Amino acid sequence: MDNLFEKIKHWTRGLLLKIAKDLKTDIPKFKSVGRSKNLFSKEIKIPIYVSLIFTIIAIYGMLVIGIGISCRSLIATAILIVLSVVFFIVQIQNKEKTIIKDNDAIVLMCLLFIIAMLIFQILKEFLSPFLSPVAAFSLMAAMLLSTRIGILYAVCLSLFVTFLNDMKFEVFLMMLCSGIVVVTNVQDIRKRSDFVNIGVKTAFANVVIMTMFYFFGSYSIFQFKHNLLHGVLNGAITIVILLVCIPLFEKIFSRMTNIKLIELSDFNNPLLRRLMLEAPGTYHHSIMTADIAEQAANIVNENSLLARVGSYYHDIGKLKNPKYFIENQMTGRNLHDDLNPIISSLILTAHVKDGTVLAKKYNMDNEIINIIEQHHGTTPIHIFYHRALEISSNVNIEDFRYPGPKPTTRVSAIVMVADSCEAACRTIYEPTSVRIRNTVERIINNKFVDEQFSECSITLKDLKLIRDSIISTIMGIYHARILYK
Repeated sequence: MDNLFEKIKHWTRGLLLKIAKDLKTDIPKFKSVGRSKNLFSKEIKIPIYVSLIFTIIAIYGMLVIGIGISCRSLIATAILIVLSVVFFIVQIQNKEKTIIKDNDAIVLMCLLFIIAMLIFQILKEFLSPFLSPVAAFSLMAAMLLSTRIGILYAVCLSLFVTFLNDMKFEVFLMMLCSGIVVVTNVQDIRKRSDFVNIGVKTAFANVVIMTMFYFFGSYSIFQFKHNLLHGVLNGAITIVILLVCIPLFEKIFSRMTNIKLIELSDFNNPLLRRLMLEAPGTYHHSIMTADIAEQAANIVNENSLLARVGSYYHDIGKLKNPKYFIENQMTGRNLHDDLNPIISSLILTAHVKDGTVLAKKYNMDNEIINIIEQHHGTTPIHIFYHRALEISSNVNIEDFRYPGPKPTTRVSAIVMVADSCEAACRTIYEPTSVRIRNTVERIINNKFVDEQFSECSITLKDLKLIRDSIISTIMGIYHARILYK
């Protein structure tokens, strides 16, 4: 009889495990997802080598036409293009590995070069080379790709404009200075109106360079006034191009800029409002996690704004079943007490998949979606694993792990650690500095031993800095208060 009972128990456990595995791979299907209706949301998949070859040929053709077709110009232009390509590749091959592997980023990089050269050619033929908006395209590259690439654009585009205009040194210096001035201010751009400041700085840099060459005797007073006007108009053109092109490229190529992150951090955003009303405990946890992650990202020179906004949205998947998460259970009764540990584990791990689906439905960008997918990595849910062990010793911990993937960026890793530390430290009875420190160290050590950071470039030095930052921030949150009567 006992043997029969054990067989029934084993069969039941196996059936529940099979159901759980089937449900884990059951992705909810929507009749229409927001991204599918949007023309700009369609992914652009052009082979990288095609983009590069087409761009090189296009730039070569425009330079040859602008300089003049002759045997010498053909050879000189070829040498210029080869040197520029080699210089560009050498500068980004080790420092921008993420962008090099991103098909859409390469297409965007090439497209910006081609559009810039077309505009330079038109301005050179019909107006003035001093109107060439090198600053605008350098800043777009910095905002949509990276600051390093923005500086490379400033150098290369300034060189191309100079060759298009009889190799005048004043053209090169003006374009280069205005480009570098705006790129170094990229982190200060938090709203669209900041583009006006960028235009003013561009105009100011142009005026300074023009004035310097005037005092060197390069221009007559008439030419000086004429060139000053063009230098100021260059700043105005820069503003117009940025206002028109940045939102367009953000949408088409799903690029995340600080401006877009600021817009997503607005608490009137539909998803954040839903989180506030339907899962208030999760909402509060997300706000606390954002504070912790932002400070930690600052310490290791990562994008703190992305860490903050990613933390706001990392748990939106809990909107599907908010009452099954402890922070939203206001009655004191835990719904998991009546469930099999395997089913409980399934419900908890599903919030990652549900969050990803919800983020895509609301047209969130890839950087945010990656944080949602990766904020638990493949860590196991120990509480339900141990409960399952109490029922049967024949339990595999792999069945209680989150689906992953593991964090692939340092920001995702920071959000992962901040999320776990905030959740753990709020359960500490009488949180003292020693207890907070021990808890944070234990969490980071466990994730390191479990190889949750194996897919990203985070270092032991980074983890130490992140640990100290998290401890400091959490101790600030749970600081001692005077008891008021």
